[in-house]
Amino acid sequence: MKGKECIDPPSHIEVGIMTRIEERGRARLKLRFPDWRARFDLAASETFLDLCEAYELAHVGLDYWTRSDAPLRDEMIADYRDLMASLELEAQIWADREIEERSHARKR
Repeated sequence: MKGKECIDPPSHIEVGIMTRIEERGRARLKLRFPDWRARFDLAASETFLDLCEAYELAHVGLDYWTRSDAPLRDEMIADYRDLMASLELEAQIWADREIEERSHARKR
């Protein structure tokens, strides 16, 4: 592409901003697990924010299938609930990992 400059936009991580989907996913996780709110607030890795985004999107999917009258409704609801449970566990693991890494970094 002669004459055109190709510039990659900075990622939301580099500029320290979360996308709205990530924000909503984090908020849902905090509502689901009130005792984890502080840990979820501190977690900010790209992986953790990806989990927040996936959690929000899974919630949207669950909401869609909950309102649906399609023949696959019950199966899809079960699948989305399983997915959300898995994402909840992963979010807790990553939040703990980040806090532990920060704690070790301070001790050095």
